[in-house]
Amino acid sequence: MQVTVRSEIWPLADAFKISRGTRTQTEIVVVELNDGTHVGRGECMANPRYDESQESVTAALEAVAPAVENGALDRRALQDAMPAGAARNALDCALWDIEAKQAGVRAWTLAGLDDLQTVETAYTISVDTPERSWPKRRVRTRTGPC
Repeated sequence: MQVTVRSEIWPLADAFKISRGTRTQTEIVVVELNDGTHVGRGECMANPRYDESQESVTAALEAVAPAVENGALDRRALQDAMPAGAARNALDCALWDIEAKQAGVRAWTLAGLDDLQTVETAYTISVDTPERSWPKRRVRTRTGPC
């Protein structure tokens, strides 16, 4: 299996503003696994808060690439082979993706789960006016006391 690791820059639809600054793009590390028929894909964003950078995440993925390519590292062994973080997450997603594609099923089926429903687990609010900070479906108005 061939492993490809690359950095990409994705532009944001709108500027994302929080107390630490404003961003108009985000840097992503993409890992792809190609078995000649199927391509499994995973991606991540390095988080400086956890001492991660594009370079460190890319280096971590490139360090384990030979083990993935020769079949010595699968998604089960990955949990012990790499520390938790962006690199392991991206590779784990790619391994789930390619294994599901090879089996001809969805990843959640491969994991033994029922059909999944969308659940919003977190939402970071950009610093802006209330109308621009929240998606329209989430804007609420109040009448009377809080």
